[in-house]
Amino acid sequence: MAATTIRQGKDLYAGETKKHIRDGFGIYTYRNSFFRYEGEWKDGKKQGQGKLVLKDGGYYEGEFQDGEMTGNGIRFIAANGSTYMGQFYMGHFQGNGEMKYKDGGLYSGEWDSNQRSGNGTLQEAQGQTYLGNWHNNKRHEQGKQYYKDGSRYDGNWHNDKRHGQGELRCGDGSIFDGQWKNDVFHGFGMHISPSGMYFEGQWINGKPSEMAVKIVIKGASPRDAQSDQPFTIEIETHDANGNLVKDNGRKLELTAGVKYAPVTATPQSSIDLTSDDGVEDRLIPTELGYDLFPYPICNDTAFFEMYLKECEEEEPDPTVKGKAKPKERVKEEDTESGKDDQASIDGSLVEERKEYPRVATVTVEDGTVTVPSLFFAPPPPNYKPFAVPEEETPPTPVDRSKSRAAPGRRSEASINARTASKLSKRSSFEEKGVRAGEYVISVRDITQPPFLGFCLEPAYLIVRLLPSAAKKAKAAKKPKERGQSTSP
Repeated sequence: MAATTIRQGKDLYAGETKKHIRDGFGIYTYRNSFFRYEGEWKDGKKQGQGKLVLKDGGYYEGEFQDGEMTGNGIRFIAANGSTYMGQFYMGHFQGNGEMKYKDGGLYSGEWDSNQRSGNGTLQEAQGQTYLGNWHNNKRHEQGKQYYKDGSRYDGNWHNDKRHGQGELRCGDGSIFDGQWKNDVFHGFGMHISPSGMYFEGQWINGKPSEMAVKIVIKGASPRDAQSDQPFTIEIETHDANGNLVKDNGRKLELTAGVKYAPVTATPQSSIDLTSDDGVEDRLIPTELGYDLFPYPICNDTAFFEMYLKECEEEEPDPTVKGKAKPKERVKEEDTESGKDDQASIDGSLVEERKEYPRVATVTVEDGTVTVPSLFFAPPPPNYKPFAVPEEETPPTPVDRSKSRAAPGRRSEASINARTASKLSKRSSFEEKGVRAGEYVISVRDITQPPFLGFCLEPAYLIVRLLPSAAKKAKAAKKPKERGQSTSP
């Protein structure tokens, strides 16, 4: 083979020839000077190993067949800084190959006409990875996507979007398993929140076909209840139209309180309670137009039985004359601390407890939850009820113009003294027992994180607490006994 230089117009070849035809190794510079080839030739065509250099800095280096980039090779694309290494056909990425992108991303898999097509893995620089099928450079049919926040999707794709059946496991622990359309939940599926709440049913454009928006307490409000009788409430989750929505796993919290008015108003609350603690810091805001002063509500039946027993022991019997026998006090040296601790001294269940057993968080199943054995506990030691004197029948007016005070009639001073004595005894007992009056139960959605980022509207139940049945019986018995005639 002879080395020669051949010029054809503005094209220039310098290299080996055979019968004046490029054959062997040679360098060819194209007329537009943008391309330059150096490598092997056969019968006047690029054949074998060679390198095609572009004026912008890009190049192809690898196999040539019949003058075309066909076979295995490396292509550097100066325009975007990417490098492809793999199979070529007629100058296109075709078959298996690996593309390294300028930003650090990497695709390894099948290609068709310069596009990702077939099975392949894309590792993006941002930390996301996709393994699965491709079509026209887009995710297509079955594939797995791993997101940088730890989420993972395994299912069907269409036009680079989640579409069809698939399961998404999010980094926060939530799961959706069902049907997708255009990258959102659509069709039948189940969503499980990290809180444990789940919804199974139809979804439309990323939202449940039926969505709970509020909590409802069944039954009329206000509701009457007796202080010595536990009561039950039933709770449901409803949509905006008042229909039951079968939520599952939603967490609800029950609290109670009494209506609170600022100090400038009278009375201060619906049952005249105050506290040694900062009141304003403890108020519960509501949508009722007023705040609630917190009050303990329980559903611990063992504690309730102990409380009733203590009240029976301490309540004075109105049919028995004289004072109730006080509990024997424990000597100071018998207490563990040796200090004058009131809870240790009189052994009161109410005073021993700094906090009462609270109602545990309840969980909604199929849109409902029943909370049985509810009762209002006696006020804690730092709650101080204001004493309200009983209404007494006023004495019959006396015509002082005709006579002085009738013999045997009490003076105004003696009436006041008697009222104060009654008030003192009543106040002493009421500090240990729950008072009759109006209470408010609040039910709030405390699901965390909120289901689909939304908390339900709270519900309220006003409870009018009536005196115990025993108190009513005693109160009815007393005037009856007074009205009985004495046999001669």
